[in-house]
Amino acid sequence: MQQEGLPVSRILPFQKNSTLPSRVLQWIQNVEPETTPLPLAVMQECLVFYIKKQVDLIGKQILSKLILDWRLMDELAVLRAIYLLGSGDLLQHFLAVIFNKLDRGETWDDEFDLNTILQESISNSADGNLLSAPDSLVVSITRTQGPHADEQHNNASVASPKKSNVQRYGIDGLASLKFTYKVSWPLELIANTEAIKKYNQIMGFLLKVKRAKFALDKARRWMWKGKRTASYRRKNHWLVEQKLLHFVDAFHQYVMDRVYHSAWRELCEGMAAARSLDEVMEVHEAYLLSIQRQCFVVPDKLWALIASRINSILGLALDFYSIQQTLSSGGAVSTIKARCEVEVERIEKQFDGCIAFLLRILSFKLNVGHFPHLADLVTRINYNYYYMSDSGNLKTTSAAAETVASRSVKPFSG
Repeated sequence: MQQEGLPVSRILPFQKNSTLPSRVLQWIQNVEPETTPLPLAVMQECLVFYIKKQVDLIGKQILSKLILDWRLMDELAVLRAIYLLGSGDLLQHFLAVIFNKLDRGETWDDEFDLNTILQESISNSADGNLLSAPDSLVVSITRTQGPHADEQHNNASVASPKKSNVQRYGIDGLASLKFTYKVSWPLELIANTEAIKKYNQIMGFLLKVKRAKFALDKARRWMWKGKRTASYRRKNHWLVEQKLLHFVDAFHQYVMDRVYHSAWRELCEGMAAARSLDEVMEVHEAYLLSIQRQCFVVPDKLWALIASRINSILGLALDFYSIQQTLSSGGAVSTIKARCEVEVERIEKQFDGCIAFLLRILSFKLNVGHFPHLADLVTRINYNYYYMSDSGNLKTTSAAAETVASRSVKPFSG
């Protein structure tokens, strides 16, 4: 029903010069609700709800920019290729040069020389185009901190020249290397300085495995050259070498399967399911923790104990390499050969002890928790139940005892 004397804006309030907003505001100011709502309810219903809605919208926009425009997964794939040694030849030349320098006892503490070798390795690699620029990856040397740092350095400097360079530098010879990759902004919000530090810890462990494998491959070539002089002692060298090589190869394959492939697939699935920047950061942190755990570099006492035994076996691989290096470079003197035989027996005995310890601990962890990657590792090490039966009985100790006993009654063959 139309009333006379009313302005058009009162009848059609959405027309120009409408007075509807002022009338609504006046009504809100004058109305008296039956019950006064709590301030918290007012904040949640009228403010927080709409703020969260806007935050979610902005988060989706940022996430879309991260994945599509800023190519987050491509950048994480570069970190994977570098720090998890996923690229076939990106660091191959660099590591080969460094490993040979360690074997020859040459100095390698010049950062300029190291980066020159690194740039040559990248430029000659088929995967060199992974990096935005060759100098986006640099290597530096971190000096050992602590009260015994100078003492350790001096001991290494005045070590006896008769001592093998491999033994002098040890399996931790590359622990001072630190690789720094310049992550582009804003992706450094995800792969920040702390994340790069964790990547370096994982890479340091993988370099130990790679160096042990490199040494055993060289030792095998020397042994093949001297296979015509086969004897019982020589056959035992082959047995010890195969034990060490099986462990290193099995562990290396475990790392590549679990750390390089499986963990990456889980990361991709988590990133696809993420709905905000916080969730993306949480997925990446979970990914780093997973590969740290599978490489036994998490700050946990039991995990550190397992890692110490693995490091011991990798160190035994270098000791075995040192023995073969001595024998292949003129170790025909009977006293040298006898000393080498004693060392091989020591290596085998320590290896069997480490394997027995590892299988006990890993089997215990399998019984008390859910660690599928440990089950995979046990299966690879204990292939065909060579060290431990299906019922959990270890064979290593008895087998080693029988080997030592039989060896003690055999004549020494030069």
